[in-house]
Amino acid sequence: MREKQQLRFFDITMMVISLVIGMGIFRAPATVAQRAGSEFIYYAAWITGGLIALCGAIGYAEIGKRMPVSGAYYSIFAKAYSPTLAFAINIIILVSNAASIAGVSIIGAEYVMPYAMGLSSTVLASIFIILLYGLNLLGLRTSATVQNVLMGIKLLMLIAIISALGILPPSETVTFIQSHSGGMWESFGLALIAVSFTYGGYQQTINFGGEVKNNERMLPRAIILGVMIIIAIYLLANLAYVQVIGFNELAQSKFIAAIMMERLFGGTAALIVSMIIMISVFGYVNVSMLSNPRVVSAMGKDGVLPKIFAQSDETKGVSVSALTVFTAISLISVYAGESFERILNYTIFIDSIGLGVGMATLYRLKGEKLSIMTHAVALIFIAACLFTGVNIFLFDTNAGIYGSMLFVGVMMFGYMVTKKKSKEVSQIISEQ
Repeated sequence: MREKQQLRFFDITMMVISLVIGMGIFRAPATVAQRAGSEFIYYAAWITGGLIALCGAIGYAEIGKRMPVSGAYYSIFAKAYSPTLAFAINIIILVSNAASIAGVSIIGAEYVMPYAMGLSSTVLASIFIILLYGLNLLGLRTSATVQNVLMGIKLLMLIAIISALGILPPSETVTFIQSHSGGMWESFGLALIAVSFTYGGYQQTINFGGEVKNNERMLPRAIILGVMIIIAIYLLANLAYVQVIGFNELAQSKFIAAIMMERLFGGTAALIVSMIIMISVFGYVNVSMLSNPRVVSAMGKDGVLPKIFAQSDETKGVSVSALTVFTAISLISVYAGESFERILNYTIFIDSIGLGVGMATLYRLKGEKLSIMTHAVALIFIAACLFTGVNIFLFDTNAGIYGSMLFVGVMMFGYMVTKKKSKEVSQIISEQ
């Protein structure tokens, strides 16, 4: 049966922007400044991160074009490599994404706690997740509409921050902060880790390949346009942070959005910042719940997970079982996981493995011959993933070791799960 094609160009572009612009731009710049130590390295890291994201967008747009099916992020691994590797990579990424939802929700909850009648951050985070779970159960079209509205409001908040460039006078800044004992390249590598978090997420849109009208033309254009808009917003926002707050204070601050809003709006700053963070959380969680359950559904269709995950409500385009399981993992992570900062290195390390291996499938999937530009952006992106992973391993050895152990463990489990079904699964994959 042919999959419904409901998503439009505007929906996909807004989803790309919302997948990327979340909590990161409101907190990561402080970490980047602290690790960079100088404005030159600071801006170099943000520009480099944007170029890497653009390379990834072009490459993953090509993958989505070659495999325009729902749940493509799983399917590309199964078709290009094996069901075992596909199972391992995607289970790890799903857990990582669920943990990210938990961490982002907790941070958002902390901002609204003063107005929440004594509710704890874990309870508030759970409410955020459950509310968005209910909205997604209403169906794909409804969820996409909600996402468009949330993203539009969040962009207005970012415009307010950027507008400070023309409203507030520049603050005094310093050109260097000795944040660690490393040299320039170490500073750049550490800064790029935090930057990479703010740019991640756009690749999940390939899961909508089978639900996009005229996907061969629309999907690549929507992804690339979305990333270009993000790069422009990030550079302007960071310019505002440095000029208004000052580089030295930026590196030492934790809630940079609060500082910006306080200087723009005075006494109303706390409430405005709380709204910004809450909207960011809603946007991130909502779009993650649109994309990640489709990976679970694809694994169910391929036979590596129970068939119940392959079933969906055809009138609403929702895989209830897949969405419920992913939501449950997110809720468990809220109470079992640690702070957002503690899970950051783990999620990025895991993502660097998955994204790099995913991009390499361009050399294994059938289709038209890759252009010189596609070859170039794919190789640049793979090298960047390797560079990021190595930097995390050196900077946070525990994250590298535990991430590697998780990958090996899930690989072994995946082999046992898929071994008995390898012929059946291979037949399903070959027909896609």
